[in-house]
Amino acid sequence: LCDNLNGSRYMFACKVATALDYCFGDTFAPLEQCLDNEIGASLLAFCMKTIDAFYDNDLLMATRTFLTNAKGSFGLCVTSTLDAHRQMCFAARGQTMSVAFYPSKGIVCFGSELAAVKAGLSVSIPDDSHPLLTIDQSVDKDDLRLDLDDLGGEIVILDWGSHAYTNPPVSLPHRNLVKHSLMNNRMTAIILQESKSLTQYPDIYHRMVPLSRNNLIKPIPEECEDNILRDIEDIPRICQGIQSDWESRNVGTGLNRLTAFNLTRSLRKRLENHISGNVSRKSVDILLTGCEVSLWLAEQFANDLKRSFPILNIQAISSNKILGLFGQDIAVPSLGFPFAQQTQDLDDTIIIIVSHSGGTFGPLSCSNLLQSKSNDIFVVTSEWDTQIGKQLRAIGQPRDSLHSRIFSTDVGMRSAEPCSVSVAATQQLLTCLFEYISAFILSDSRFKASAHMTEEDLRILKRCNQLNIDALTSIVGVDMNGYRPDVGSETETSLRRAGDLWADHVLEVAKAYIMTIAYIALTVVTGCPLFYALSILFGMDMSNSLWIYLVRILDAVVYIALPQINII
Repeated sequence: LCDNLNGSRYMFACKVATALDYCFGDTFAPLEQCLDNEIGASLLAFCMKTIDAFYDNDLLMATRTFLTNAKGSFGLCVTSTLDAHRQMCFAARGQTMSVAFYPSKGIVCFGSELAAVKAGLSVSIPDDSHPLLTIDQSVDKDDLRLDLDDLGGEIVILDWGSHAYTNPPVSLPHRNLVKHSLMNNRMTAIILQESKSLTQYPDIYHRMVPLSRNNLIKPIPEECEDNILRDIEDIPRICQGIQSDWESRNVGTGLNRLTAFNLTRSLRKRLENHISGNVSRKSVDILLTGCEVSLWLAEQFANDLKRSFPILNIQAISSNKILGLFGQDIAVPSLGFPFAQQTQDLDDTIIIIVSHSGGTFGPLSCSNLLQSKSNDIFVVTSEWDTQIGKQLRAIGQPRDSLHSRIFSTDVGMRSAEPCSVSVAATQQLLTCLFEYISAFILSDSRFKASAHMTEEDLRILKRCNQLNIDALTSIVGVDMNGYRPDVGSETETSLRRAGDLWADHVLEVAKAYIMTIAYIALTVVTGCPLFYALSILFGMDMSNSLWIYLVRILDAVVYIALPQINII
């Protein structure tokens, strides 16, 4: 009876408040509905809030209340002992959160990393008795992933008990929300958005990313004994694949050339504005940003591009500095750097974000922040399916697949800590992008006049770029097909010798410590230092006090200089 937002709850609250007032009239505030900072809410208001909480505070309402009143960034997974048998709730605001559905395996994965929820792709199918299992090869039964709107804030509740229980999955205030069927109609998803910035689709499938039968999705690599060695041996193959993707005869096999075409369309507008004199001195034509190693590569690319085409105003700056300048209520100045709000204009700037993972906090935040400055934002990353790529695909027309903004090295997720194949692949892609931009500018006589680079320079660069694969094969010792010859190349052999020598230098201090400890322990335990043992061995007269002191002095010198002796 009280599951009604109209009169029933109010009537019930009035009866409860009257009874409480009759029994404990002096304890509570007056029965009339009032609110005072000193007295507090009335007894009737207290009863109404209590009744509403009893009937409405399910997982979805609790999560919504938390996000409404909390400050900060969150990626949440909420459950309770009362509803753990049938539902879970996920929320994101300021932090990424994704949920992947595998109907063919009866698995649901969730996590803050896109790569983490792809773990279900490599899981074997369980037995047929699983309640969420369905084996179907139709398109509607593909493995899918839902990325929550972390920028505007979003909550999704998953309920798999609708068929077994009669009560609705959510309380009355949220029953107007659309219910989406997933996992072969065995699971219900209800989505609540804090902000309406995300384009609303009546069908949830338009928002979801297909994980199966999708050539743009890179699976998690299999485990191996030496991840670092595998990354190094993959360098020739990855770089050759990037070059092949940029060749004109392979148009259509990748999205890099399409993305480069969209970038040069924006660059054409900037160059035409330079020729017509409609560009201010503070206007930045191309802005490159990233963090750490990615930033170093971006700075080198910006330097090469600036020296070749000085008409363009090209800047490379850390993502953290951009966030400090444009992402704070009070700007944090970049001390020691010329970049500032008063000296640079980023309106309609071509922005290239370089990030191997595509999910580093600084570049990811910049991909959202800089959308207020420009729509011409591109990213250089390890694969099409990244957090930054997800944000950029939502710019403009979300379903416009021709307006690609993602440059992909196709390296995928790498679990090894050292930067090896990721750096080489990013450098290779930026080289191909430099060639493409150079060819575009030199093909137009209006833009060619201001360029320092010539067509002959471009031909030399392309030739060196092609020969680079042979050089990488010689260095790594594995060709682009993964074949390792029985006899390594001279370059690889010399590099390994240099590596062994370098390793000896690194370990010499540790070896010296071990040798010193062993010598001290041996001589102290036996009571025979080096020169004392030699004097006994050669039968010298140890009754002579002068000789004894001389031997002891020599042994003391050995102890003092022992660390340096062991290093030598």
